[in-house]
Formats: sequence, structure tokens, C-alpha cells
Amino acid sequence: MITLALAGVKVGIDNQYDIEERLRDWIVPGPPDFTVRAGAEELLREDAGRGLRPDYLEFICVYRHIAERLPEYGAFVFHGAAIVMEELAYLFTAPSGTGKTTHAQLWRYGFEGRAWFLNGDKPILRQTGAGFTVCGTPWRGKEGYGVNAERPIQGICLLRRGTENRIAPARPEELARFLARQIYIPRDPARALRLLELLDACCGSVPTWSMECTLNSRAAQIAWEAMRPR
Repeated sequence: MITLALAGVKVGIDNQYDIEERLRDWIVPGPPDFTVRAGAEELLREDAGRGLRPDYLEFICVYRHIAERLPEYGAFVFHGAAIVMEELAYLFTAPSGTGKTTHAQLWRYGFEGRAWFLNGDKPILRQTGAGFTVCGTPWRGKEGYGVNAERPIQGICLLRRGTENRIAPARPEELARFLARQIYIPRDPARALRLLELLDACCGSVPTWSMECTLNSRAAQIAWEAMRPR
């Protein structure tokens, strides 16, 4: 049994395999608020004949169970890359393979010493009394970018590849359609409803942008100029 601190919640993992090293920076003492477990049949379904290591499959599957429960605690898993600049988090989301992590890297290299990765793939968004924050998690993409930290969110950016760099506020209909593909929606109806309430509150309070971008360093500068605090 492992207990993690994720987005202000203590989560127990009843693990079968050695996954402690992947979770090391988030492990805490004490009893959990809830416990998850991935069964053998679930690991086989996740593998789908690919021959992946059981510990990796368990690592993936338990996060799905965690995502199922988080809305009860005012939080949800989001598919995106989060970068921190001047102590505020900027979240970039896009379908896999579009280049969200690459764009976030442009911030880190372009604003050397000022920008850093909070999470490279699947952070948690948490509602607090002061608004929403982005929380780092051990599920941080194949590159392993990210740390155990939490920062207020300054903006969400919907990314698409383009031949030039253009950014504008996201349209409401575009936002709903785009974000629905980037979050985990619980199977339980009550939790799904709570997630939709959280997402509605997030979209109503966090500035959201739509950007067509190239993969050159100018893209990060243009995004920062649009999204930074005024």
C-alpha cells in the first residue's frame, strides 16, 4: 500500500507491483482519504496484447481510478502540459501529437531561468477558495517533465499547428468541444455531474485562448504577451 498527496487529497494505492519509484516525490505517511486498486483483468485490457510491463500498466490504470474519484474533492485530471512563469501556471492542451509539450519547451528555453515545467502531460486542476490551481502529478508524460508543486492558473491555451503564430480568446463553443476531449469523465453519474460543474466554473473564471502556432521560439513570446497578467 502506498499513500500519495495529490491536489490536497491523500490517495491510497493498493499496488501489486513495484511502482514506488515512479511515485516517490508524492508519497506521504498517514491514512488515505480513499484507496484505489487495478485488478489483473484491467491490466490485461490495458495491455491489449502489446506486451507492456505489468508495473507500467498498473501505474497507468490506477490513475484512471484516481481520476474517477477526484471530482468529489473539487479536482479533476486534465490532459495538457503546464508551464510556470513568474509563479503562475499556463496550461497548453491539444490532441496527442500536436506539439503541446514542444510548445511548453519553447517557454522553458525561450525564457531561460524564468519558466519551468509543472507537469508535461496529466496535471490535476483543483478548485480552491481563491480560484483554480494546477497541481503536478507523477503522471507527467514519457519525457518525465514535472515536479510536485501547485500554482494558480493564469490561462488555458488550445493549441493547433499552423504556418504562422496567431492567438485569440477561445470562442465558447470551441472551448466546450475542445476541452471535452481533454478531461477524464467519471463513469459514476454523480461524479460526472460534479466534474461538469467544476469545468463550468473553471471556464468561467480562467482566461482561455485558442492558438495556431509554429514550432519556432517566437511562438512562446506571442503566447506570453497575450496570456500574461495585465
